Amino acid sequence: MAKPDPRVDSLEREIAALVEQRQTLRASGAEAHDLERNRREIVARQHELSSTLISIYAPQPAFALA
Repeated sequence: MAKPDPRVDSLEREIAALVEQRQTLRASGAEAHDLERNRREIVARQHELSSTLISIYAPQPAFALA
């Protein structure tokens, strides 16, 4: 079995921290621009996580293996 990729763990921790931050922002009645900035950070990290997982697990095209 392959060793877990540290990028995935790091991104998952970053996303969890950003979600926790968002919950705190919402509970404290943060302004819309602060919530939007946080939302964009979450989306960016999720996109990065998706790209990382695809690069790790997606089958490689046959011509790339040759």
